[in-house]
Amino acid sequence: MITNPVPYLITKASGIEWLGDVPENWGVRRLKDVGTLVAGSGFPPHYQGATDECLPYYKVGDLVASSDGRIMDVAPNTVSYDVARRIRARVIPENSVVYAKIGAALLLNRRRITSKPCCIDNNMTAYLPNHAILTTDWAHYWLATIDFAQFVNPGAVPSISEGDQGMLPVLVPPLRDQVAIVRFLGHIEEHIRRYLRTKEKLVELLQEHKSAIIDHAVTHGCNATVSLRPSGFSEIGDIPKHWDLRPIKHWVTINAYVLPESTEADYVFSYVDIGAVGTGSLVEKPQRMYFSEAPSRARRLVHIGDTLVSTVRTYLKAVYFVGDEADQDRIVCSTGFAVLTPRVGTVPKFVSYLFQSNALMNRIMADSVGTAYPAIAERRLGSLHVAVPTHSEQVAIVSFLDRKVSEVDRMISAIRNEISLLREYRTSLIADVVTGKIDVRETASRLAVESNDWNNRDTVIDLRMEHVDKADSDPTA
Repeated sequence: MITNPVPYLITKASGIEWLGDVPENWGVRRLKDVGTLVAGSGFPPHYQGATDECLPYYKVGDLVASSDGRIMDVAPNTVSYDVARRIRARVIPENSVVYAKIGAALLLNRRRITSKPCCIDNNMTAYLPNHAILTTDWAHYWLATIDFAQFVNPGAVPSISEGDQGMLPVLVPPLRDQVAIVRFLGHIEEHIRRYLRTKEKLVELLQEHKSAIIDHAVTHGCNATVSLRPSGFSEIGDIPKHWDLRPIKHWVTINAYVLPESTEADYVFSYVDIGAVGTGSLVEKPQRMYFSEAPSRARRLVHIGDTLVSTVRTYLKAVYFVGDEADQDRIVCSTGFAVLTPRVGTVPKFVSYLFQSNALMNRIMADSVGTAYPAIAERRLGSLHVAVPTHSEQVAIVSFLDRKVSEVDRMISAIRNEISLLREYRTSLIADVVTGKIDVRETASRLAVESNDWNNRDTVIDLRMEHVDKADSDPTA
C-alpha cells in the first residue's frame, strides 16, 4: 500500500470541474480522439448456444462471468467468422475494452478487456484505444473510474450512446507514465485480491461452522451424554431417546392467515419479498405499500413469533424469524414463503433454527417439484417428519444457539466490514492514481527492479529515465 502518498509537483487545470488539476504533461482529450467506439450487434437466438466456434460472442450478462473481474475469458456462446459476417457483427480485436451501454447493467460500471477477437451484443460497446497514444490497460483503468450513471440519457431505461461516450474526457499521460501506473496498480490489486480471497474463504468457513453448530443442536440438543436412538429416517439419523418424532404440521400451523381479495385498497402493510430474506436475517427492509399497489403474490399475513421459510428451491436458504424488533403490526409476505406459526408447547425461535439446519434444507430441496419454478408444496412440507425436543430443551437450545450464532455472526460481520473497506480503498486508490492525484512512478520503478524481470529491462530503464527527463513532450498534442 502507499504509506506516504506523493502528489505531482507541477500541475495544471484540466478544465473539467470533477477532474480538477492534473499533472502538467498529461493530455486531456475526448475518448473518440484517442480510440474508436464500436457498437455491438443483435445476436439472433438461433445462432446462440454453439460453444466450439472460433469467435466468442459475448452477451451483456457475460461481463459478470470474468474469472478475475478484468479479462473476458468465459464465453457461453461462439460463432464462426462466416456467421459473424452473415449477421453483420463487427469482430472486436483482442485488447479492447468492453462494457454495457444500456439498462441496469450499465449502472454496474463493469469494464472488461477482450483476450481474443470476439463479437459483442447490441447492449454493449467496445472501445479500441489508439495504442500509439493509449495502452489498453490504462484505458481500462480510466473507464473504470467513470460512473456512467452521471452521463446517461434521460428515460425509463438508462442508456449512453457511442456518440455520447465519445465526448467523455480521458486523461492521457505519456506512455511511460501509463506503463508505470499500470504496473503499480497491477501489483497493488494482486495483493488486494489475495487478501480478499483469504477473507472471503474465512467467511465461508465461519458460515459452515455456524451451520454445523445449528445442525448438531437441533438434532442432538445441548447434552453431550444423552442416549440416542434411530429415528427411522436416514436423512435424520439418530436422535435423543426421549424426543418426539412427528410431522411439521403437528407442532406448527402453516399459512394460517391470508389477506382476502376483498381487502380495502388503502390497507397499508409492510411487504417482505422473497429476495429480501437471507439465512436467519433480512437483507432488505420491508416495503411499506397499499394493498392496491401490492403485487398479487403479497397475500400471507405474518405475526411476531412466526418464521418465514422459502418454499422455492432457488431461495431455499431464505429463513427469517419475526422477533420483537418487528414493530410493524401489519406484515405481509410473498406466497413464495411458508409462514410457520408455532402451536402451544413449541418455542417460536426453535422453529427458525430447525429450518436453518442443512438436514432439513436438503430434504425440502429433494421434495421440490417443477422445472421453471421448483418448489415444495405446503402439504408436502407439513408432512415432513422432524425430531422435537421437550419444551425446556427447546428453550435451552435457543439460548445456546443465540449465544453461539451471535458470536460467529459478529466475526463474520467484522470480516465483511474489512472486505468492504478494502474494496472502497481499492476504488479510491485507482481513482486517485489515474486522475493524477498521486504520483506512483518511483514506486513502480522500484517494483520493476525488485521483480528481477529481465524480460522487462527496457521498461525498467524507461521508468528510471522518466524521472530524469523532465522535458517529455505531451504525446497528445
